[in-house]
Amino acid sequence: MTTFDADLVHGWFGRLRDTETPVMPHWGIVPTAEESAALAAGAAMVAAALQDRSLPDAATDLTEVPARLVGRYLAALAAGIVGTRQVLVDQVVPRAGRDDGADEAVAGAGQVRDQLVTAAGTTADVGALSLVTGLNAAAAALHGEIAAPAYRSAESRHGAEPSAAESVRLAGVSAAELVVNGAGLHEIAAAAAGATMGGWKIGLPDDPAERTEYRVRGLIGMLLFALEEQTRDPAPPGEPASCGARPGENLGHPFPAEVTFTMGLALTEVRALCDDLEQLAGEVTVWPGSLWPSFHVHTDRPGEVVGQIYAYGTPFDLVISDRS
Repeated sequence: MTTFDADLVHGWFGRLRDTETPVMPHWGIVPTAEESAALAAGAAMVAAALQDRSLPDAATDLTEVPARLVGRYLAALAAGIVGTRQVLVDQVVPRAGRDDGADEAVAGAGQVRDQLVTAAGTTADVGALSLVTGLNAAAAALHGEIAAPAYRSAESRHGAEPSAAESVRLAGVSAAELVVNGAGLHEIAAAAAGATMGGWKIGLPDDPAERTEYRVRGLIGMLLFALEEQTRDPAPPGEPASCGARPGENLGHPFPAEVTFTMGLALTEVRALCDDLEQLAGEVTVWPGSLWPSFHVHTDRPGEVVGQIYAYGTPFDLVISDRS
């Protein structure tokens, strides 16, 4: 079972820094330098909260609105965790005074915390309860912040996307509903992430204020989806194939292959495809046909050859055979 501790925080924020397999790449959001600084400072604060240490200062001198709000969100999340751990494990964690809105947010979320502790009981998981209280404190920290014109107008609210502040509020509510029934970290993180991103369209809006909303909500959504990934239980090992291969393994060996196919291509495309295939094959032969040209390829890299063929279009009469 996953434990909400500093090791989890390290993996969680490390997942956000993974540029090779980014979180939610379809949203088109890459953290700026300031946003990265806010995330790094937030990670240090959350880790300190879970280790019962004094919280470090939040990132300062941030000029970008999304970076400031993400920093405020994470500062309140960490402070909410501290408050819950004080109640549940009777530990006193000193907190330096900060002008980041976290103290006010925690004060506003204190009633939620007390209700959760009462409803879930003192035997509830400390990590799950502290995460949920932190999510609600973080949502309170963004209450009333930025609202694009489409969200300000009462007439236009019907069918409109929720604001970033409303999205994170819904995430906190969804998480609170689950924790009182004994839900674990992954279920809570998944519900919070889903609630944060629900009802939003992919694509950068034209209005500047809406673009800020989009970025704030996207960054927090990425944050929560990364947490959801890190709190998943490891998948059970798959049964090996008859050859003994495990998932992701290929125990076969290369073989000299013959690949034949036809494809409707213009003459320039035929030449370009042949040039590309010659990088992967020992022999490439093409015959003009009554309808389409016929290709005949000798290679020991048939998988790459087929991939290159499909890059040009859909082949017909494709046959791959062993030439040995």
